[in-house]
Amino acid sequence: MRLIPIGTTIVALALAGCTATGGLQTGLAGNKPNVVLISDFTIASDVVPIDRGYTARLQRKVGSIPAHQRRQRTTERVNDEIVATVIVTLREAGLDARSGGEETLTLDQSALVISGNLRPSVPVTEKNKNSIGFGTGRGHVVAVMTGSLFSSGGKREVLSFNAETTAPKRESPLSPKVAAAHNAAIASVIAAGSGSTERLSPDVEAPARRLGRAIADRVLAFAKEQGWQEPAVAAEPRPASAPPTPRISPDQEEISEDKSG
Repeated sequence: MRLIPIGTTIVALALAGCTATGGLQTGLAGNKPNVVLISDFTIASDVVPIDRGYTARLQRKVGSIPAHQRRQRTTERVNDEIVATVIVTLREAGLDARSGGEETLTLDQSALVISGNLRPSVPVTEKNKNSIGFGTGRGHVVAVMTGSLFSSGGKREVLSFNAETTAPKRESPLSPKVAAAHNAAIASVIAAGSGSTERLSPDVEAPARRLGRAIADRVLAFAKEQGWQEPAVAAEPRPASAPPTPRISPDQEEISEDKSG
C-alpha cells in the first residue's frame, strides 16, 4: 500500500461525530460485483499524522529513519490501518473485500472499487494548521469517498459520500477474545500488503479505525440497498411448552380427602 500525496486542499464541511453522508445511484440490484476493492488514500499535505511511539518502535526494528522520512512512514502506516479496517469490517459482514484499485482488475472481473482522499474538514488557518491529522490534539479530517462499479460494460460511478470521525461516541468494548481476533485480522491484511506491522499508538490507531469503520458502514448500507447481501435468517421460534402440572403436597391431599368425606 502506498500513498500519493496531494497539494494543500481546503474543504469546509459541517460534519459532527462519526458520520457518513452523500449520494448514491439505485437500480443496480442483481449486478453484485465479484469483489470490493479498497484503494489507498491520497492525503492532503495539511493532514499530518504524528506518532512518535510508532516511529520509535519502527526504528528499533529497521534502524534509524531520517527525520524527513518519518512523516511519510507514519502517513503510510495510517493509510494501511484505515484501509485494513475497511476490509476487515466488510469481510465480517460477508463481502469479499481486498486492497487494490482498478489497475489490478482483469477483463473478466466485476468489482466495486472504493477510493478516496483525506482532507481537512475545516478551513486551514495559521491558528489550526498544526492541529489537523492523527495524534494527540489532532483531528478535523474528512474522507471524501467515491465508489465505481467496473464490469465488462465499462465503469460507472455509483456511490459518493463523506465520512468523518471526531470525538468518539461511547462504544461497548469488545470482549478480549473478539478484540484479539479483530486485531489479528487487521494485522494480517496489512502484512499481506507488505506494510509495516508495528502497531500505531492508541491515540492514532483509534481515530484511524473509527474512520475505517465509518467508511465500511456506508459501503455496507449501499450494498444492502442494492440487495447484494443475503438477508439474515431469523431463528425459528421455539414451540411453547405446556404449563407444568401443579404439584399437590401430602398435606393438601389429606385436606382434600377430608372435604370429600
